[in-house]
Amino acid sequence: MKATSWSFIVISAHSPVLEKIGISFKAALILVAAFVIAFLMTVLLLLMFPGIRVNEPDRVRLAAENQTLRLENKNIALKIRKLDTQMSYVEQHSQRVVALMQTD
Repeated sequence: MKATSWSFIVISAHSPVLEKIGISFKAALILVAAFVIAFLMTVLLLLMFPGIRVNEPDRVRLAAENQTLRLENKNIALKIRKLDTQMSYVEQHSQRVVALMQTD
């Protein structure tokens, strides 16, 4: 009886060399069993150690902090815009002064 096996050809994006990988039925069976065991262990650990639950007061506090930070970010963005406008105004005046000094 002939053993069943699969051949995979791997094409690398960075190399023109083709790689041929052969996997026997026994190796494929071991890989599948390892995957199933790892999956079941992950599910078991997640059931044993559930995620941390955030209580309502902490969630409300975090929401308020987020809102405050968003407001501060908007205020800072407005201040930056105002400073940019003032800066362009000062630059225009300095260009005028330089132009007047050069004409004299």
